[in-house]
Amino acid sequence: MAKKSFQSAPKPKRTISPEEIDAFVNRGVGSDSLAKTNKPSSKVREQTKRLSIDLPQSLHLRFKTACSATEQKMTKEIENFIAKRTTELEKEAGITHK
Repeated sequence: MAKKSFQSAPKPKRTISPEEIDAFVNRGVGSDSLAKTNKPSSKVREQTKRLSIDLPQSLHLRFKTACSATEQKMTKEIENFIAKRTTELEKEAGITHK
């Protein structure tokens, strides 16, 4: 069997500049939500849990469109709603936190 030589492999036609790499990294997935917060970075992040719900397609589309139109993240809007509603339900039930 003949030995393979990788010297003849095609080379990339275009090299990416360091500025383009930095621009991609700084605006990549996940950095958008961190850049908008004014919270100190020393805060320890709490462990998360996944919540899956089934929505009618029309409601999902309306919610997604509204969030997109206001440049809000769907996840963050749902978190804010759940936090607000949980506080209301706790007050109604007489639940207090120490």
